[in-house]
Amino acid sequence: RNTYIMRKFYQRFLSVRDIPVPVVAAINGPAIGAGAAVAFACDIRVAAENAKIGVTFVKLGLHPGMGSTHFLPRITNSQMAAKMLLTGDTIRGSEAEQQGIVL
Repeated sequence: RNTYIMRKFYQRFLSVRDIPVPVVAAINGPAIGAGAAVAFACDIRVAAENAKIGVTFVKLGLHPGMGSTHFLPRITNSQMAAKMLLTGDTIRGSEAEQQGIVL
């Protein structure tokens, strides 16, 4: 039963991947946890310089889910992805741009 519930949840949550046109995530504030995961699932991300982006699940003792472990390493280099996923650190939009996470 739990497997069924989780599959349905992820199908809905990641349905942004099924949209037949490019999807742009505009980050103009905090994109933390699930918000960051939705942005990572989009085709392109843009962010304000002072936006905050982070995968903070680990700070709650949780696995960084919601597709973060799948999408983030494909967006940026493996070291940056590991740093964000394993430490729960947040970065500003300007650093995310330098790391290739946003345009």
